[in-house]
Amino acid sequence: MILKKDFSPEALNDLEIIRDYLLAEYGVKTSEDNIKKVMKSIRSLGQFPLQGSGVWERYGIESDYRYLYANHNYVFYRVENDAVKIIRILDARRDFLNVLFGIKTQTDEDYLEE
Repeated sequence: MILKKDFSPEALNDLEIIRDYLLAEYGVKTSEDNIKKVMKSIRSLGQFPLQGSGVWERYGIESDYRYLYANHNYVFYRVENDAVKIIRILDARRDFLNVLFGIKTQTDEDYLEE
């Protein structure tokens, strides 16, 4: 059984931010290639939803989120009944623990804002 994928509004916005940043910095081809690779990884979650690591197991933070590293981005998701819910898609340089859980692990200077 292949699970459907459902994107949160934040995840869709994250994809736009990533696409726009790469388009401005590196051009159309790089932007398109990156988004295609991220989407390919997300599609694979429909067939193999537990392939990513659990946030609880990795960081000890009580959460049902799992994450997958996809072409310099972390895809955060959870499995809900017959679907994989994509929660956020964050650049690997971002302090994702702060974005998701309010746990600051780096200073603001460590990450260049979009």
